[in-house]
Order: sequence, then C-alpha cells, then structure tokens
Amino acid sequence: MARLKITKRSVDDAPIPAAGDAYFWDTELRGFGLRVTPKGVRSYVVQYRLPSRPARRMTIGVHGSPWTPEKARKRAEQILFDVKRGDDPVQAAKKRAREAVDLEFSRYVEAFTDGYLKHEWKDSWADAKRRLEQHVVPHLKGRPLPEIEKHEVSKVILRLKDRPALARNTHAVLRKLFAWAVDQGDLGASPIPAAPSVVQARKRVLTPEEVVAAWQASFKLDRPMGQFIRLLFATLQRRSEVAAAPWTEFGELPKLWRLEGERAKNDNDHLVPLSPLAVEVLAEMAAGPSPVVGKAKPWPRKGFVFTTTGTTPISGFSKVKAKLDREMLPILQALSDKRADALGHERELVFMPPWRLHDIRRTGTTQMQALGVPIEVTERVINHTSGETAGIRGVYNLHAYNDEKRKALDAWGGYLQRLVAEAEQGSKVVALPTRAA
Repeated sequence: MARLKITKRSVDDAPIPAAGDAYFWDTELRGFGLRVTPKGVRSYVVQYRLPSRPARRMTIGVHGSPWTPEKARKRAEQILFDVKRGDDPVQAAKKRAREAVDLEFSRYVEAFTDGYLKHEWKDSWADAKRRLEQHVVPHLKGRPLPEIEKHEVSKVILRLKDRPALARNTHAVLRKLFAWAVDQGDLGASPIPAAPSVVQARKRVLTPEEVVAAWQASFKLDRPMGQFIRLLFATLQRRSEVAAAPWTEFGELPKLWRLEGERAKNDNDHLVPLSPLAVEVLAEMAAGPSPVVGKAKPWPRKGFVFTTTGTTPISGFSKVKAKLDREMLPILQALSDKRADALGHERELVFMPPWRLHDIRRTGTTQMQALGVPIEVTERVINHTSGETAGIRGVYNLHAYNDEKRKALDAWGGYLQRLVAEAEQGSKVVALPTRAA
C-alpha cells in the first residue's frame, strides 16, 4: 500500500499506472487517499469501516478546482467524523441524491397533486396547484423538501402580504403539502410557519366614475378580455365562473344561463337570467346577431365563450387587470376635469385606490339594494346560500325567484347603461351608496 503526504506537489507527481487504478494513502490522516487512473485522472477518496461491516470507499472529488488537497482533506475529516458517530456517508450521499430528484420541490408538487389534491380536494385541486405553481415554485424550485427551512417558507408567504386572502390560501395548501410529506415518510417535520393574520372582509365599492371608467376602458382591451369584463359587470357572477363558461350552459335557453354546480363555488346549480346588456355581450362573442331577436342564430354548441386558444378558457387576469387600470386612469381624469370645470373648481390629479375584479360583485349588489331589490333576491342573484337557501330546499328551489332575479339584473343593467350614457353626455353622475352589500 503506497503512502505519501498528500500535497499539491505529491498529487501532481504521482505516477500514472499502466493498468488499473493506483491508490496512495495519506501519511497524516488515516483513510484519506488519492486515486490515479491509467488515463491520468487524479481524484481524492476516503475509506472507512463501520462496525460489523466491510470497508467502503467514497470519492470526494477530482483534483483541481474546487478540490485542492486542503479542501479534500477537510472534507475527509468531516466524513470520518460522521463515521465515528455511526453515520454511513455513502448511504447519506445516496439519500441526498434521491432527495435532489424525487423530493425536489417542483417535482414534489406534481406528486402531491396526484397523490392527494385530486382525491381530497376534488373541486378545488386545480386552483390549489395553480397557487403553488405561481407563488411558491418560482422561489423553492430546485430545493429538496428536507432542506427547505421555515424562514424560506415565511418569505414566500410574506411576498403575498398585500393580498391577504391569497396569502392565507397559499399557506393552507402549503401546510397540507408538508403534512402529507410527513405522512409519506418523505419529511421528518413540517417547516410551515404560523398562518397569516385573519383576512378582514373587503368593503371596496367602485364609485360611479370608476364603474364608467372600467366599462369604457374595457373597449380598449383586446378581444375577448374586454367582453369578459363587461359580462362580469352585466351578470355579477364570479370571475372563474364567467371566464370558464362553456357555450353549452347557454345553449337551450338563450335568456337564461344555467351555471353547473361543479363549476360554482358552493357546488349548487345556479340560474342566471340574462339581461339585455348580458345578451348583447354574448351575441358579440358569438359573432352574430342577438339570439333573442327574430330568427337570429343560436349560441355556438361547443367550446368556451372566452378563449384565446380555442380549447382552454382565458387566464392571465393580473395582466388584464393591470391594463384595465392603465386605461381607466385617463378616463377618470377626464371625468374629474369635466366636473371641476362645470362647478368652477380647480382641477386635481386623480388617484385610483386599489380594487379587484371581485369588487364588481359588491358594487352591483350594493346598487341593487339602492334600487329597492330585497336582500334575499340579491343573494340569489350572486348564488349565495345561507339558512333557508341551503340543503335540499335549495336544490328544489333552483327555479325560485327567477322573475325577481331577472328584474334585479335588468334594473342593474339599466342603471349601468344610464350611468355610462350620462357620463358620455356630460350629465351629472349619480353617486352609488357607500355601504357594502
């Protein structure tokens, strides 16, 4: 067994064997050595023996950058110290290699989706996976689950602090992912931090000027995004429900939208009477005359109402909302300037407080009450179930309040049209009530 003091000079001068690998063992650190192949490749190795087991040899790295004799010696000391504690470095290396592949975070999200979400969160698994892919994977991609620390997860959640509901929902699905990993034996303990603070109920109601600006700005968006915004206003249904609406839900009754329960947030089928304003938007998307006038052609029989691919519903709402906001600002400024000039006041720079597409629903239901719509009708318009509307009675009352809902949506649609018309004609815009429904 050849021995030498492993230094840069001795490594460089080590002879190349004619056949088979040659080993040179350090004279100072027992178990630390140099391997030289017939092709002249020099690499550092460490050899050790665990109690009642045969000797094992482990490669540290090839001589050169970054493995100098000094760095290789320190690594060998660490490995031999672990051996004294009873750890097997080869098994540990295999475990790390497995974790780097099978337990890599983005890959584990797929395993978690197939192994848990699709079975236990049948109605919301796609949204849960999307939250992970959009808000967590970009920051934890490439990290094996066992190496992810609590402070890293906290930073991910902290990035969403300006969107508290999203932060809590993302925290919830992350908590379940780590808990599932523990149950599967892939993780010793969950690194999930405490949940974000409770989300306060939103009370944002768009002002009449903001409603006008959003409606007018929607015509500056590319098809079908502008029509999507206008149907949100006309129907007051949820963003996801409108965005993924298939033409089949409008097929048989052109003046009635039957929203399938599997797509609704509360799992209940929902009938939405279509106001003339809503029918006008749908007719525009159908690229034909309104189906409720004379013998006009019906809606298409397949596909999504709003799609840019022909096979999937629209997405990318944050970009759409950002562009809508940019188009709204000059409209709001023009409305403000017109009012100031009419009153003889000095013009002021307009600032628009943050708002979300979901606030359209609150704005519409608030105005409905100002128009005299009873609260129980308003709740049925937006498919809220509570008390008497839930359970079996809610199922059998699917067609209940249809006339009242139609009148409410017609009144809201008429109000929208008047509001926009008055703004365009320079008339005074009537204020919406300030309380939220």
